[in-house]
Amino acid sequence: MRKTLPIISFGYSLLLLYVCLVNVNEVVEIPSYNDKLTHLIAYFLFTSVWFLFFYGFQKKTKKQALTRSFIFAIVFGIIIEVLQKVLTEHRQADYKDLIANVIGALIAVIIINLITYWKVKNN
Repeated sequence: MRKTLPIISFGYSLLLLYVCLVNVNEVVEIPSYNDKLTHLIAYFLFTSVWFLFFYGFQKKTKKQALTRSFIFAIVFGIIIEVLQKVLTEHRQADYKDLIANVIGALIAVIIINLITYWKVKNN
């Protein structure tokens, strides 16, 4: 599993980048109310897989791994919003997307902290 963490984290990031830049109206119709929930879930997963990469593969401390994965998620989200504005005509930058991204990343940090706390407490 440890050896696949780079593939999973980089692969997920590339997939997310692609999905955020492709013309989704040609692929699938997403109701507008689900858009922010989709962002939240995507960045929850993004933060989680990068936490596993930093913690499990690079052997960073839990705090370092959480900090790096959270910051990386925020920066990645900002870059995607800028790319949507600059590179595409069918997508637009939206600060509400960034807020949903941050909330998803924060939820990941909270859940990872709870899981690791319970794991240590039960051992």
